[in-house]
Amino acid sequence: MPSVGSNATIGIVDENVWGSGTPTVTVRIPFTSENIVKDKGIRASNAMTGKRQRSLWIEGKNTVGGDINSEIQPTNFGKLFKHALGLVDTYGPSGTSNYYVHNKYPSGTLPAGLRIEIDRVGGVFTYNGMKVNQMTLNCSVGDPLTGTFSLLGKDETVGAVGTGTVIAFPEVNPFTFDEGALYLDGSASAADVSSVSLTVNNNLLADKGRLGSKFRVAIPEGGFMDITGTINMEFDNVTTYNKFVNATETALQLKFVTDDVFGAGSTPYELWVTIPRIVFTGTTPTVGGPELIYHDLPFIGFKDPTGGFYEKDAIRMKYITSDATI
Repeated sequence: MPSVGSNATIGIVDENVWGSGTPTVTVRIPFTSENIVKDKGIRASNAMTGKRQRSLWIEGKNTVGGDINSEIQPTNFGKLFKHALGLVDTYGPSGTSNYYVHNKYPSGTLPAGLRIEIDRVGGVFTYNGMKVNQMTLNCSVGDPLTGTFSLLGKDETVGAVGTGTVIAFPEVNPFTFDEGALYLDGSASAADVSSVSLTVNNNLLADKGRLGSKFRVAIPEGGFMDITGTINMEFDNVTTYNKFVNATETALQLKFVTDDVFGAGSTPYELWVTIPRIVFTGTTPTVGGPELIYHDLPFIGFKDPTGGFYEKDAIRMKYITSDATI
């Protein structure tokens, strides 16, 4: 029987110790594509043996890594958010819907790691020691909120057909563009926003190794956490553009509230992304033809050391969901 992508599944579970143990998958992640691969670093030797033809080869560092691309759903994605930022505080259950509020924010170190199981139909591939190096969220008019989680890991093991963990998928529609709103300095943007992109880059050290091992021995934080993004909007006036011209710090919040509800209290799912201080880095709107004029406003995010609960970190995420734990 041929392997068909629509039958593939991805499951994840927290590791207590990086790259160690065999915890059982607890969460299924709906996805649109993935490209997590193993690289053995095999190359030809340059040793000369008296002949023009090569005869020797070397196995180098063994690494795994790649991306998981998804439409972000109101359930099951909290664990990936946690591993992208670091820490989570959970409150609940609350109300008649028994909803939970998960606040995620950066920490000095990321969680130990993830064990990721990918059932590619023709075989089950398990990756241990996986860490989220970069998370990118995108939303454009007409589309769902999408996410790309770029991961680095320790190693891969391969199992036979049918050896994957059996666990139910969530049956919840993804967040969509019409459920989202962009706020600048606490007010909904007056301009027509066509798309928003946000990236959290943990700048993990990908090449930490040692003599005596083919594998990564750790994936530590290798520098600053960088928060960047871009807003694309219709150019109706210079109000937002002047924030770039005058280098005016601005608070940004991206908020999604679903039309779908859950529980006896008919509670909507919510996802908030708060960046307390952004500085726009450009660009100037230009006329490319007779159509509507849009322009990009790329930005960098910063923390606010004097801010309140949602402002003291460079980024915070609030996930209101039926998931009790993440």
